[in-house]
Amino acid sequence: MTSDPNKFTLHQSHRSPVLQELGQSARKSEGGAELINIRSGRAKSATATGALLAGLLGSVLAGAPSATAAAADSPCSYGGYVYNKVTNPTSYKYIPYVTGDWSNCWLDRGMSNTAVRALQKNLNSCYGYKLATDGVFGALTESALTSVQRKVGVAADGEYGPNTRDAMAWANYSVETGARISCN
Repeated sequence: MTSDPNKFTLHQSHRSPVLQELGQSARKSEGGAELINIRSGRAKSATATGALLAGLLGSVLAGAPSATAAAADSPCSYGGYVYNKVTNPTSYKYIPYVTGDWSNCWLDRGMSNTAVRALQKNLNSCYGYKLATDGVFGALTESALTSVQRKVGVAADGEYGPNTRDAMAWANYSVETGARISCN
């Protein structure tokens, strides 16, 4: 994936009624892609709780990312919907992102959020894994990601970052039905 602003955008006229019903909001990232952020009150509460715990615990529980993941600026915090108006304007990809930038974030073991859920969903959809899409980056997610990293020819460190993202195939989902169309 690239961050070409002419390539990725949200087409308002192609929004799924299901996504509209969930009350998503669209926001343009620094890379030019427009992301849809779907967050329920429960998700907001969980995010606030997580932020509070992170602030209280500081870096005691958080490990430093590997060199591969460290190329990214920040940990991924959400799963976002990116629409590709060039190759298939009626589909979207569900990818990890950090507020303001979908192209430059990292994930590693121990994290828990919708960005991890986006990664798990993609590992299942494009690589045949049967991971629980629970948003928890545990041993099974790490093992699946390490295997995929070997397969796509990047450092097999079990941590997600820009190099892994660019090398992986990502599922395209139909805007109308939500069904997986393809992986590329």
